[in-house]
Amino acid sequence: MAEKILVKDLQKLDPGSELVQLFEIEYAKNNYVYVMSGLDSDLTAVQMRDYTNNATIRTYTAIPIKAEGFETKNDGAQPKPTLSIANATTAFSGAIGTTDYESLVGLKIIRRLTLKKYLYGESGDASPPIEYPRQVWYVDRIKSRNKVQITLELASPFDLSGIQLPGRSIVANRCPFMYQGASDHLPEYKKAQSGCTWNIDGKKKIQYSSYDGGTEYTIYANVDDEYIIDESIVSGLSPSSTPASITIDTYYKTQISANRFNANGTTSSVTKNLYWQATATTASPGTISVSNSNFKPVRVYNAYSHGTEYFTYSDDRYNDYVTFTDNVSTSETYNYTLMWKAVKPSESVKPDFGVYWQRGDTCSKSLDGCKLRFGFQPKDSANSSTTGKAKTNTGADLPFGGFPAAKAFS
Repeated sequence: MAEKILVKDLQKLDPGSELVQLFEIEYAKNNYVYVMSGLDSDLTAVQMRDYTNNATIRTYTAIPIKAEGFETKNDGAQPKPTLSIANATTAFSGAIGTTDYESLVGLKIIRRLTLKKYLYGESGDASPPIEYPRQVWYVDRIKSRNKVQITLELASPFDLSGIQLPGRSIVANRCPFMYQGASDHLPEYKKAQSGCTWNIDGKKKIQYSSYDGGTEYTIYANVDDEYIIDESIVSGLSPSSTPASITIDTYYKTQISANRFNANGTTSSVTKNLYWQATATTASPGTISVSNSNFKPVRVYNAYSHGTEYFTYSDDRYNDYVTFTDNVSTSETYNYTLMWKAVKPSESVKPDFGVYWQRGDTCSKSLDGCKLRFGFQPKDSANSSTTGKAKTNTGADLPFGGFPAAKAFS
């Protein structure tokens, strides 16, 4: 109805009011600044009812703006309109709160058109507001900038020039998603960068009946698809490389001679404890090794202690693992206990991204990595401190399409 009223106005020789352009510029996700070019030489702000919530009145600040190229085409290349915004007195940078104009790339610019008489406070004001269909554009690039103005080049959301389908690469047997990129610790708009919902702190809740609230387990696994467990669980084991018999899911211990790197720059030949989990129950398990299918290696961790020396080895699979609680990001407000792996020996360097540590709970990008996490089966049901069984639940559903049915054929 509102559009029909405007059409009738424009069919008249004198519509009785001038055309007004209003711009809503997104400067952060879902945060907008409201501007317009001013009415003649009058730089007084104007008001218009919000498009979504008509009861909300938006105030559009007058800033010298030159809008060009907003044409409609039925064929050929999509238009690339430009918005040149004056900034001689930091009017625009002050409005958006930054001079980092590159941060605008990819964000929305909404253009609204109406007649002056339909602005809020004018004679034709109505709810819903009377206006032409609004146009939604995205900032494609910063076309130019100087001391007095910045020019934004816009693109239509339907402009598919240069777009390659499918939108993400399909690699046989490999997940293309960012690990934990859709975890609950992230705001909603950041979750769009990934489909992996695995929690950043390794938490998984399993519900055993419709009546219980579920039991929450903490699960860590490394890039080699090996579980990482608390060292206290296996600290009392005696070493034996050839046990007489084994029981599935039980842990076993072996010892080897390893070349260790120390924090003072020296190296040492030390006895290193290794731990394994039985994958079968048998009276003839054979010698424990990575090539023996009756065993799977597991790694162990301790809670980080400042002042304790942490080591790395010539075989980095033996490097120390620790858990540590700290701010994960300076831009987000959250604290989680994360798993870290030493990559350089240290004594008083707390776990963080840098030369000494890297995240220990990392994904192999394979189905095996997903099975360890989403297919986790606790050894002792309803015991939140228990570790996982050697064999995972292969019937567990993945909550995202990480493996898009890609298969390699020879």
